Amino acid sequence: MSIVKMRKMVRKQLKIKLFGRTIELGSPMAIIFWIIVIIFFVSAYYMYGGGGGGGVAGPQGGQREVTPVVATVNGDHIGRTDYDYRLQWAESGQHTPLPQMREMKMAVLDSMINNHLLIEAARAEGIQVSDEEIEAEKTEMLDEIIEYRYSDRRVLRDALEREDMSLEQFKDRVLRERLPEDEEIRTNLLFEKIQERVEQSVTVTDEDVRESYAEVKARHILIDPQQLMMEQQEEADEAEEADASDLEATMSPEEAEQQARELLTEIKQQAEAGADFATLAEEHSMGPSAPDGGDLGWFGPGQMVPEFEEVAFELEPGEVSDIVQTDFGLHIIKVEDRRHDVPSDEAELEAQREELIEQRTQRAWQEYQDRLRAAAEIEIVDPELQAYELLEEDPERNAPQAAELLASAAEGDPYNASARFSLANILKQAGRTDEAIAVLDELAETRQGSNSPYPHAELASLKQEAGQTEEAIEHYQQASEYAQGFDYQNYFLHMQIQQAFEELERPDLAEREQEWIDAFMSDQQSGMGGAGGNIQPIEVDGGAEDSE
Repeated sequence: MSIVKMRKMVRKQLKIKLFGRTIELGSPMAIIFWIIVIIFFVSAYYMYGGGGGGGVAGPQGGQREVTPVVATVNGDHIGRTDYDYRLQWAESGQHTPLPQMREMKMAVLDSMINNHLLIEAARAEGIQVSDEEIEAEKTEMLDEIIEYRYSDRRVLRDALEREDMSLEQFKDRVLRERLPEDEEIRTNLLFEKIQERVEQSVTVTDEDVRESYAEVKARHILIDPQQLMMEQQEEADEAEEADASDLEATMSPEEAEQQARELLTEIKQQAEAGADFATLAEEHSMGPSAPDGGDLGWFGPGQMVPEFEEVAFELEPGEVSDIVQTDFGLHIIKVEDRRHDVPSDEAELEAQREELIEQRTQRAWQEYQDRLRAAAEIEIVDPELQAYELLEEDPERNAPQAAELLASAAEGDPYNASARFSLANILKQAGRTDEAIAVLDELAETRQGSNSPYPHAELASLKQEAGQTEEAIEHYQQASEYAQGFDYQNYFLHMQIQQAFEELERPDLAEREQEWIDAFMSDQQSGMGGAGGNIQPIEVDGGAEDSE
């Protein structure tokens, strides 16, 4: 959703459904939006600005030997400079921990690809934004910023008098310093126009509203091929440790899927022969509902993934489905009951209609973007990002190739901590412990890695397994030292370190970790540990202004 679309959404009274009643939240919700807008203004140009290309200097100085093009989209380049700017701003806004940099880097690339495709689509459909529309948008943004910051006009008048500045001069300053560049506003308006055109095709009839109250009560049995592969690998590892001579080769994804289908076919035959479906689910299902006999309770349209939902609503009570494939794995479904209770209250029906419209417009917009992506010719050039794409497609099969690409990325960029960290994880999972330790040792000596707790924690764990006790303790202490901010990621890290110190029979160090954990929990309970900080208003003098 574009920033312009968001801004327009908060102008209207917001409503929520709670226990069958519709509650109006009112215009104060706009405050939350403008917090986001103010943050957005600071980074708008770099998040969506013009592209560039060519190698760039590393963040510490020194030349990086990286590809000048990160990716191509339908033959057009996504340049390194543009990508690095966007990544820098995205990362600085979230302080991304090293283990999450892989997701951050791919998210930035995906956003750039999607934006490129939307601009292409707008041109193809003849959608344009005039200079007059941009000026009108800027005026509207400016008026709303002033209204939000200076709802009490006396405060604004006093500030202008102190600065000997007219209202027009103040507006000119806000236009120069606080609003996005014209091309950024043009792009956002362009995206909004495309989205509005897509959403215009969405309709919700009275019959759609009535059908939305249909519900089914169902159970399912899930077999996940990925989990079958993991279980087989664990058995193979155990057999190898036992020096077994009949060790089988690792199961391929195709073999795992075939095994899952054969197992579900057999289970379905047992169910149709009279076996209790709930008992079968307890024995065989790999889903979280297995202990409850695969019970999913009552659910209506839009609550399950489409492939699952479509089959479930076609079944009659007592009927067991054929095999259904979703992103979670392979399922068979048994519907136990159906109901269709349509309320008589017109206000509730209207609220349901609005909710359906919102759901369908969101789905239509997402499907439109998915179609653009599916039809595009996209090539990732950057080796690190290539590796991440391969790992998303098939982490088991593509791990060796991904490791080679990550090694290449690390060699070409001495400042790339995420490539080294990801490479070490792949080597660790492959049992290549010495190589993983070597990569992490190198990473821990860099500025990016030395002050991050994660390379030290990983090094400590590997060295503990290798029997290098003193070095392991040293790196655990360094990880603890750098994981000081009160957040849940650091909390879990301190829990891991405390457990390691107990295993290493260092109760003194384990007690120190417990002190940090106790302080964190106390901070959370006192209500001081959540996200906070003062929201800086828009000032006339460029500094914090007392508006009391």
